[in-house]
Amino acid sequence: MTQISRFTERCVLVAQRVTGDGSESAAPNDGGGFADYALVSLHCLQIYLDTSYRMTIDLLKEMPQITREIGLDAADLTAPSTLC
Repeated sequence: MTQISRFTERCVLVAQRVTGDGSESAAPNDGGGFADYALVSLHCLQIYLDTSYRMTIDLLKEMPQITREIGLDAADLTAPSTLC
């Protein structure tokens, strides 16, 4: 397990506890918005990676293990506006 993977795992667990929506799907299939814990986790990664929103999305598209840890697919991260 890599350092970023361990960070993401802990971040998701804390975000799920704080937001109270741990049982919710990160990106619902019915076209709804991301779960709060997924957004918090993405923001934490953006800060951890010290990158712009655009670069964070680009990096996450290349890191399927990390996006799976959050409960997302690379296809869910369509644009930097996901985080803005």
